[in-house]
Formats: sequence, C-alpha cells, structure tokens
Amino acid sequence: MNRFIFVDGAVLIYILEEEIEMDYEETEFMAEDERRYIVLVIYDITENKRRSQMVKCLEKYGVRVQKSAFEAFLTKKKYEHLMSEAQRFIDETTDSLRIYLLANHTMVRTWGDNTKQVDDVIIF
Repeated sequence: MNRFIFVDGAVLIYILEEEIEMDYEETEFMAEDERRYIVLVIYDITENKRRSQMVKCLEKYGVRVQKSAFEAFLTKKKYEHLMSEAQRFIDETTDSLRIYLLANHTMVRTWGDNTKQVDDVIIF
C-alpha cells in the first residue's frame, strides 16, 4: 500500500509499506492540539489578482495538487487560521471556495504524475 505523509504542510513523502495490524490508533498518544487532519481546498476565482493572492495564501499551508486544488496536513489551529484567511479572497457573487476537513481513516489514492508542481495560469 502507498502511504502519503505531509511534513509541515509542504513536503510530500511517499512510503511503501506492508499492511500492518495495530492494536491502537496512531493518534492515541498525541495531545488533542497536535493531531493533524487532511484538508482539501478547492477554489474557482474569476479575478487574476485575487486568485494569485489565494495561491500565495494556500502555499503557506499545503501543496498544490491541481490548478485549483491544494492538499494540506494541518493541526486544528492551523486549519482554523486557513479558514479565516482563505475566505478573504473570495467574492461570493462570482467565486467559490470549498474546504474539506477529511475524517480519520481517510485514504487518498492518486493516479498519474502527482510529483510535479502545477503553476497558476493567468489569462489576459
């Protein structure tokens, strides 16, 4: 099984491992404020300036996985900061922003070349 781990919300490490049965939860020995959650952010912003600002904001928290999608591995505190910061770049009449906080035991599977960084495309 492939396992994906984010370090400080920016570096993706791939680990190949065998399926291992555990008698405990991985987060059982962590303090509540140290637990991390997989966060998926998807946006559609019509204006170039605000879209660029959103990209800069999201790059502080995670990695870009598609043109308008970022993944992050965040503590609850960083997740709350992301929520308050990202919504500032949205015009609710023309744009959309979706932030998914994925539950425990969520498995993410990817296909294709997921190692390259995707650049923002600005159309004039």
